[in-house]
Amino acid sequence: FNPFYTADGLFDIEKRESVKTLILTLWKRDDEPPSRSEEVALSNAVNLYLEHIGRHPEHKPSFNGFYRFVGRDYRRLLRQKNVREKDFDIDNSFYEGGEYDYLLNSDKELDLLHKRFIVFELDNIKDHKILLPIVTIIIMETYIGKMRRLKGVRKVILIEECWKALTSANMS
Repeated sequence: FNPFYTADGLFDIEKRESVKTLILTLWKRDDEPPSRSEEVALSNAVNLYLEHIGRHPEHKPSFNGFYRFVGRDYRRLLRQKNVREKDFDIDNSFYEGGEYDYLLNSDKELDLLHKRFIVFELDNIKDHKILLPIVTIIIMETYIGKMRRLKGVRKVILIEECWKALTSANMS
């Protein structure tokens, strides 16, 4: 899955918020809410990365690309503005070489928006504290995208055992 991919190439406010929520979920544990300065730093980083992608269409948007941007260009900007770097310290287990680097760095542009029937099988990850929240965000983003963009098309979302995701403070 590539969280930065959009079928129409647009990064509206919902897509930006979805990416920000996903990264916050990767960054912070359930019992560790982000500070306001961390949220602002992340929001700025996402917006600047998307602007960067807009200026450089040869760069495909991806989580690895975002992480490289943060490590290079955004850190330089933080130093110029005298922002404490600790307010933006993303764990790299989802970046190249990390334990979950395969999850958010697909080079395939999977268009879930126009698929008529999608099944997300959660049995294997229903108790996984890291993967379940991320997959839940991906599912919700897919559904919200369909709701907003596919006018006049009947849509149904069925989430078996959704209570598992809802028991988490971050996900509910």
